[in-house]
Amino acid sequence: MALRTISIDEMDGFQLDDVNRLYWRGETVLLERRLKLETYQIILATLATIGALAAGVHPFLVSWHLFGF
Repeated sequence: MALRTISIDEMDGFQLDDVNRLYWRGETVLLERRLKLETYQIILATLATIGALAAGVHPFLVSWHLFGF
């Protein structure tokens, strides 16, 4: 699909409703899409977050000699 610019005449196709939703010639324009993760993706994201947090906290705790080093 080749991209092209919008001409001035085509700008009349845009409309807004009372809630400021954007329409193009009567059809709703999708401006955002919700992200829905599967269960295994949530588990992996949680483990990655815990690992990143531990990697950041560990050097701080070592610098305070909290691990006996």
